[in-house]
Amino acid sequence: MGANDPSMPDQKPTTRWHFSMIPIYMAIGSPSLLATLVALSLGANVADIGAMTAAGAVATFVFSTVWGRLSDFSGRRKRYLLLFFMALGPVFLTLSMVNSVPQLILLYTLLVGIGSGVAPIAVMYTVECSKGKGWEGGVAKYNSITSVGNILGLVVYSIGARFYETRTLFYISSIMCLLAALLLWRTGQEPEITLERHPFPVRTLRDTESLLQSMPFLHYLDLRRIKPPRNLRQLKPLQLLLLAVFVHWVGISFFGVGQTPLMKALGLSDSLILAISVGNGVASAVTFFWIAPRVKSDKIRFINRVVVARCCLVLGWAALPIFLSHPVSFVFVFPLVISIFFNIFYAVIWLPITNFAISQAPLDRKGSIIGELMSVMGISNAIGSVLGGLAITAYGYTVGFVAASMIAFLAFPIISRINIMESN
Repeated sequence: MGANDPSMPDQKPTTRWHFSMIPIYMAIGSPSLLATLVALSLGANVADIGAMTAAGAVATFVFSTVWGRLSDFSGRRKRYLLLFFMALGPVFLTLSMVNSVPQLILLYTLLVGIGSGVAPIAVMYTVECSKGKGWEGGVAKYNSITSVGNILGLVVYSIGARFYETRTLFYISSIMCLLAALLLWRTGQEPEITLERHPFPVRTLRDTESLLQSMPFLHYLDLRRIKPPRNLRQLKPLQLLLLAVFVHWVGISFFGVGQTPLMKALGLSDSLILAISVGNGVASAVTFFWIAPRVKSDKIRFINRVVVARCCLVLGWAALPIFLSHPVSFVFVFPLVISIFFNIFYAVIWLPITNFAISQAPLDRKGSIIGELMSVMGISNAIGSVLGGLAITAYGYTVGFVAASMIAFLAFPIISRINIMESN
């Protein structure tokens, strides 16, 4: 019997290795925010921030699927995570020494390319360690623990930014990666390899060549296979889900690239911006742990309401530039409150998306599907970041944020055709 055989009774999950996710997410939970603050200190504009975010998103698009695919074929989860943790430490150390925007973009892209493998492999590691039908709860617990790591990292960084230059905070990230590797090595065990996963050990150059011939992202880059459907009814539920995620996150990324530059323009310090992110992290953790798992509604209206709410919050950000000409001392309250609600809605919508994708995937491609989901988010982030950076630089924050809200809302009719809350 495989470790994930539905006929097996639920067993106590062997997820002590989850503690290693706390230090690693202290490091990788918010590198884009730190990189953005460093870039702004080096003289970058919103278009530069968009280019950096897009470069990282392309790396996510390519490598998250690659890492998930390699892990599925080799049948190893822990070893890949250890490799990533050990590789990320030196990259963070090098990031602390950058002195130009191009250097920062290059190293940030490398960082994201390596780190993009953590989420898809760790999620499937969680599913396989759950040893029963309660893997949804395991995924929710994993999301909560990663949120805790992200919060702790932001707390440390927000305090450190008050006393040290922001780029030196990458030293802490490097140390956390090494600590995570040590914890995983001591507490993690490779899950049982089931027959359904068809493990394919990659030991030689010939093995690697055979594997790369079936790489999903190379398949996506073949433009000859792209045949747009005449209507949404031709798409399967999982395809509709990926399309909705793509459209919605293009709009969110279009808006997101301007958040930190706007807060800096409003006069907020690096430490205060990081502190606002702490509040966002707390909201996400509480929602992932308490609220999202308890949402049992199977009505698509609920998800659509979340989409509409997120679009409305983006419009709330569009009103904040008024404080550029009419400054007030408590301006930080507005991005804080809006961001907290935005992250609550993110957690509510993301957990059912992840569970639905896993439930719809074949047994031997579940890790790959999570990687593909991350890839879709990556390419949408790339497109949205570039367009958003150019639009905000050319037309200002208000016009850019309004356009972002309209793009994100286009996911509404797509989601209406699927029921994300049902994991068949």
